[in-house]
Amino acid sequence: MKKKLIRQMLNEWRSNVWIVIEFIIVSVVLWYISDYLFAQYSISAEPKGFDTEHCYLLTLQELTDKSPEYIADRTPEQMAEDRYEILNRLKRRPEVEAASYSQNSYPYNSSNSGLSAKYDSIWAQGLRRIATSEFPIVFRYEGINGETPEQIAKELEDGKILFSDNFFTYRRSDAKLVQDIEKGTIAVERDSMFVETGTPLKPVRYSDFSPWSSFGLFTEKAAGSSFILWMDELCIRVRPDMDKDIINSLMSEAQTQFHVGNYILNNVQSFDDIRQAYQQGDYDQQRNYYVGMGFMLLNIFLGLLGTFWFRTQQRVQEIALRKVNGATNSSVFARLVSEGLILLVIATPIAFVIDALLAKYELNTWLYGYFVWKNLVINALIAFALMAIMVVAGIFFPANRAMKIQPAEALKDE
Repeated sequence: MKKKLIRQMLNEWRSNVWIVIEFIIVSVVLWYISDYLFAQYSISAEPKGFDTEHCYLLTLQELTDKSPEYIADRTPEQMAEDRYEILNRLKRRPEVEAASYSQNSYPYNSSNSGLSAKYDSIWAQGLRRIATSEFPIVFRYEGINGETPEQIAKELEDGKILFSDNFFTYRRSDAKLVQDIEKGTIAVERDSMFVETGTPLKPVRYSDFSPWSSFGLFTEKAAGSSFILWMDELCIRVRPDMDKDIINSLMSEAQTQFHVGNYILNNVQSFDDIRQAYQQGDYDQQRNYYVGMGFMLLNIFLGLLGTFWFRTQQRVQEIALRKVNGATNSSVFARLVSEGLILLVIATPIAFVIDALLAKYELNTWLYGYFVWKNLVINALIAFALMAIMVVAGIFFPANRAMKIQPAEALKDE
């Protein structure tokens, strides 16, 4: 049977070549979509390194001289005291577990700052996160050896700079370099000076769909007291059992409790809303890819259905002869499916080479910035499995219909 099937396919090579070309194109497209979804899933499934549940972002408005409540001639020191007073009033509230100021630091943030540092001969760059000492408590940062957010906050309060453990290795935390570095041996480019480093921290990703996770965290004590005037991110963590209508509660006291000097509370946002707004583009893109893959699969199915329906209709008499000579429905169906799967197997290595070239030259979805054979093979197998299912489904319906025709009826014109 195998020799006869191969001989028959060789005799029909012209039509089979076009089917192979179709398989190659479709396989590459399916691999590309699968690669994107695999990359997104791989990133989102990793630990984020932070927790925004029960967290809120507060926005302070600075009054201008046009306001009747404006206080003229406030010195920078007085302005810093005003901002600290608002922070302390928040900390004294029973609902608030922790509160902090920061600059370009909170999760799901469209703004960022860079930090360059040198250890030995290794220069590296990551995100610069500058905040008051309770920032790691608000967002639940942890040390690589299980240090709690409170322990990390104490080191920040002492003026130490804390690096993520992957700062000098770029990708995730496979090579734990920072934990082996002696304190005071890292040079920060900003000041061209050596700084005292503290506990290495677990990488903290930029968002759910971003692998960017290397950073250096330090407080205004290490950066200079004037930074408190530039920190425009006031974040709080609310105790879970008291997180009830906190936004309205805070805003009801905006004109009284949270009006200090020329600063007044202007807005309160839940990080659930911030995350949704920041990642809406990612959600939409994922949806589009899912719809695109569904559309592709539907077109593949319809295309294969039409192709093999036509091929099977041409073989109705052949099927009838095989049944007259003792062939069963299952053996006939197996022969037809084998033909389609053989063509898919022929097309797959060619498609795999194209997939490998796209991945090698980084024309596919970016995932940690390097070529990984494992990811390439997994997505190629996913594309192959999907196409195999479509081939079987595309052959099943016309073959099932053809095999229901009685041999006498199919051969009456002979």
